Amino acid sequence: MKRYITAMAIIVTLLLPLPALAKGVILNFTDVDIATMVKFISDLTGKNFVMDERVKGKISVFSPAKLSNEEAFNVFTSVLELKGFTLIQSGKVYKIVPTASAKQSGTRLYADKEKIPVNESYIARVITLENITAQEAVTFLQPVVSKDGHVSAFGPANMLLVVDSSFNIQKIMAIIQVIDAEKRRDLPEILYLKSAGAENVAKVLQDWLGNKSAKQPGQPAAAALGTTIVPDSRLNAILVFGPEKDKEEIRQLVALVDVVPPISGGKVNVYYLENADATEVAKVLDGVVKGSSATPGQAAAPQASPFEGGKITITPDKATNSLVIMASPTDYQNLLQVIQKLDRKRRQVFVQASIVEVSLDRAKELGIQWGFFGGASSGDLATAGIFDPFGTLTPFFAAVGQLSQAGLLPEDMKLATAANFPFILKAMQGNGMLNILSSPTILTSDNKEAEIFVGENIPFLGTSVINGSTSQQSIERKDTGITLKITPQITDGDYIKLDVMQEISALKDTINVGVSSTDRSITKRSAKTSVIVKDQETVAIGGLISEIERESETRVPLLGDLPLLGYLFRSKTMKREKTNLILLLTPRVIKDGRDLDDVTQKQRVRFKEAAQKADPVDIPGYIGTRPAPGAAAPQDGGK
Repeated sequence: MKRYITAMAIIVTLLLPLPALAKGVILNFTDVDIATMVKFISDLTGKNFVMDERVKGKISVFSPAKLSNEEAFNVFTSVLELKGFTLIQSGKVYKIVPTASAKQSGTRLYADKEKIPVNESYIARVITLENITAQEAVTFLQPVVSKDGHVSAFGPANMLLVVDSSFNIQKIMAIIQVIDAEKRRDLPEILYLKSAGAENVAKVLQDWLGNKSAKQPGQPAAAALGTTIVPDSRLNAILVFGPEKDKEEIRQLVALVDVVPPISGGKVNVYYLENADATEVAKVLDGVVKGSSATPGQAAAPQASPFEGGKITITPDKATNSLVIMASPTDYQNLLQVIQKLDRKRRQVFVQASIVEVSLDRAKELGIQWGFFGGASSGDLATAGIFDPFGTLTPFFAAVGQLSQAGLLPEDMKLATAANFPFILKAMQGNGMLNILSSPTILTSDNKEAEIFVGENIPFLGTSVINGSTSQQSIERKDTGITLKITPQITDGDYIKLDVMQEISALKDTINVGVSSTDRSITKRSAKTSVIVKDQETVAIGGLISEIERESETRVPLLGDLPLLGYLFRSKTMKREKTNLILLLTPRVIKDGRDLDDVTQKQRVRFKEAAQKADPVDIPGYIGTRPAPGAAAPQDGGK
């Protein structure tokens, strides 16, 4: 729609009579092709244009005030320059080419004293020097020439050839007027600064020159132009134009001001952080300060440093979570802006996890194929519709209706949500379909790693050290159990990126170590990945299938225990059982205190319900459900 309106505006403008165009034109283009604007400028100015095939792109121009035809043409050249293109005049035709190839495209040559256009078109200009040599001028002007420009010297005639945009050539000519003047035959001098900033030192020198000129009322005002100071923030240097006498005084003055401010000149400030960690913020600020410091004599970034160049020290205090900053008032204010942006209240993420071990054999006994729930029936993981054959994550709760149809859920449980998710797992566990190894909950800050470990620290045989005739065996301890590490990162649109690492380790059979020693082995199953899940939705990570061999024996009572003949009345079977380890995660963004209170209350209710199902004798200090006077206590194992 915007393109249509823009096109209609162009057509209406083109249909205006010439007197109307002569009074001015308003340029309003929104995301139009360069070719469209070239056609418009051609019709407006009557100029002929030839476009290089590499000239492509979209442009936008807005001019609330009316422009003359010449002003509109100059705006057009500026727009081309921003897009990396330029104009080259060849007779009555303007060629539009990439700026990088403008030097080889036959730019128009303007002789010395010939008036040049005031726009961004590329031209070539010959300049004759009078007081300084052409080679000296080239050395001085080289940093001023644009990236795609060129400047060269012709020694016999003491002339310069400059190829650049018309605007930049005008700036170069202004500099040449300064360095090639009769009173400025002395070569310009560059004074590199070590501690102070170029802008600050230049201001001091300019004030000094102004006061010096004011104290000599007998001299004309033009005498103040005898010495010129130009700061260069890129090099952190001062360019001095003028007679040698003034340069010597300026050198002495620069030596006085280009020093590190004394420590006593700084001010000690203490900033108490409310949310961020003082140590981490101090590291960030230290990097900012060091990154903005320019190495003497080496080119720094184009932008000027926000700091004055004095000594800045930042010390974190862990006890009070504060920063002790010693810096000048200006530098402290600059640091304060960064600190206030870093010291923001970070959101938290509550993650409800369930580590379950699914029995594939039991699922088949119940008549359930994993592919029945929308997944693959082959080697790909497809636990209740969590994954499809291509490994795509799909909502877990979409399969609950099918679970209910299969008879795995109660009749009244038709809708699965994050609230009743634990009950769904309990229902599936009751059917022998899965074993819930752990159901931890984790609350952590955004971008902060949280870890839960549930298990034991088991001793193992370590290294053996022989000292003379005695041998000492060291003992090493290793953690076995369930380890879960989660690092959440809140993104836009209520989505959460979870970096997850889970590991389940368990003791296995005893193995022989050496000739007469035995030790235990550990089996591990782990998964490490990153997933993106929407707030309060559940994803599954896993597919770690393991196979366990179980030996069982059946016998006829009494007869199976008979000596010699007992083997006829008993039998042994070896069964292999496949299990699938799956991690189910349901994150929730905690935005404020109300969300945190809601989560806390739900966890309190969950704990109380679990405690009421347990033996009150086991947890008398946590719940007030002791047997009433005269009532019989529950039997051991009763629930």
